[in-house]
Amino acid sequence: MLVTGATGVVGAEIVERAGAAGWSVTGCSARGGPRTVAWRIGAEPVPDTLRRPWDVIVHAAARPRWNLPAEDAMASNVAPVAELAPLVRPGTQVIHISTAYAIGLKGSVASRDPADYRNTYEWSKAAAEREATTRYQATIIRPPLVVGRRSDGAVSRFTGLYSVMQSGVTGILPVFIGEVDAPVEIVSTCDIAHCVLETARTGPAAEPLVLGRGEEALRLKEVIEAMYLAVNRWRARGGHPALDVPEFITPEQWYRFYLPFARPHLTARQLRQIDLLGEFIPYMSVADPVGVNWKVAPTAPAVETAIERWAQQRPHLAKGTPRPWTGTGAGEEDA
Repeated sequence: MLVTGATGVVGAEIVERAGAAGWSVTGCSARGGPRTVAWRIGAEPVPDTLRRPWDVIVHAAARPRWNLPAEDAMASNVAPVAELAPLVRPGTQVIHISTAYAIGLKGSVASRDPADYRNTYEWSKAAAEREATTRYQATIIRPPLVVGRRSDGAVSRFTGLYSVMQSGVTGILPVFIGEVDAPVEIVSTCDIAHCVLETARTGPAAEPLVLGRGEEALRLKEVIEAMYLAVNRWRARGGHPALDVPEFITPEQWYRFYLPFARPHLTARQLRQIDLLGEFIPYMSVADPVGVNWKVAPTAPAVETAIERWAQQRPHLAKGTPRPWTGTGAGEEDA
C-alpha cells in the first residue's frame, strides 16, 4: 500500500493503522521523514523507490486551505492526481480522500463553476474527484471536519476545529458565529483510516463513501459545549478557573452589525485572524445534509478527547484567560 500525504492529519493515521493491520505500507509526502519518501507531487518526477507495483494507492495528499487562489488550489489538489498515473497498473485499487463538502452548494461535484462552491478548496476537491474517478475509477472517501484519534486525541497537527477552540480561549473572537442548531459533521482520523482499510480489504465502492453521523450529527451548540467541557476539565486539574462558553450569534448578526462596527477599531493582526476564522462560518451554518452513508460512532467523546489532547500540547493557550477586544485604530499593529 502506498499512502500519499503520509505526514498529514489523515495520512499519518492511515499509515500507522495500515501497518498495524499487516499491510506492507509506504508513505510519501512533500518533505518526507524518517520512514516517509520525499516526493513533491507535480513538482518532481516519481522517485525510483516508488516505481513498483502497488495493490492499493491511497491518495491523501492535499492542501486544505479554503481560499487559495484558484490556480494554486488546482496545482495543489487536482494536478497531483494525474501524477499518480505511472504508479497505477491494472489491478491497482486507488482510494481518493476528498471532503464531504466537495459537493458544494449544488449537492454535486459535477459543476466546474467556482460560484457553485463555498471556496476554492471545495471547488478544487470536486475537480480532483472527477479526475480520480475518470482516470482510475477510484473509490472516493469524503470525511467532514476532522479531529484526532478517539483513543488519545493524537493528531499530526492542530488545524480546523482546534483553531476555533483557540479563538475562544484567547478571546480572538468574543462570540461564536453560526446557527446553534446547525448540524456539524465531525469524524476522527481513526474513523477515516478504518473506512480506508475496509475499502482496501473489500474492494472498490460504487459510490462515494461519506463519513459522519447523518441525522444524529452534533448541533453547533453541542460541539462547542463538548469543547469547553474538555478544556475546563483540563483546566480544573491544573487549578485554573473554568471558562464560560461565549455567546452565539448568527452569521447575519455578525456581518450586518458586529463586524462593521468593530472593524475600524481592530488591529491588523486581529483583522487577519478574523478573516481566517471567517472561513469556518459556512460550516457552522450548514442546513443541508451531506448525504452520510458511512456512519461513525458518536462524536462528542471524540471531540472531548481531541480538545484535552490539544490542551495538553498547548498549555500556554489552554490555561489562559480570554482577553477582551481592544483596538489601536484601523490597520495598526498591536504590541
